[in-house]
Parts: sequence; structure tokens; C-alpha cells
Amino acid sequence: MSFKIENLTTRPVLLRLNSGQTLHLAPRTISAELFDVEVENNPKVHKLKDLCVIDLHASGEKKERLPAGAEKAKYTKGKK
Repeated sequence: MSFKIENLTTRPVLLRLNSGQTLHLAPRTISAELFDVEVENNPKVHKLKDLCVIDLHASGEKKERLPAGAEKAKYTKGKK
């Protein structure tokens, strides 16, 4: 799963990710998609979320994988 982080304030927010990179968020903007390992177990993310400075949006849900070239309508169990 991946996340997007939204800055809820009218001021810039700097956030250090688990990889060591720093995310710069302008006021009232949403970041690009970030891997969940960047956000999980990150005390700064939890602190800013608790203070209502940022909000996390889950953006990537696990999708059903079909074999290459198969269409969803053709790939159903028990039907031809």
C-alpha cells in the first residue's frame, strides 16, 4: 500500500522520512505517492498527524493480478 501526505496548515512542513530523505510540503498541498515503509513506525509522522498538521491518505490498494493479456470479463472462475 502507498500513502499520500496532505499538509493541512498554511505554513510549509518539512518531514524526515524513514529512508532519510526530507519531504517538503507547501501549504495545503498533497505529496506524491510514498511507500508505506517511509511512513510506518515514523514518530514524526505520528506526532504531526496527532497535532492535525498533516493527514495520511491511503492511495494504493492491492489490485487483483490477472495473467498478461487476460481481460477481466474472460477470466472468471467456472465460466467460459
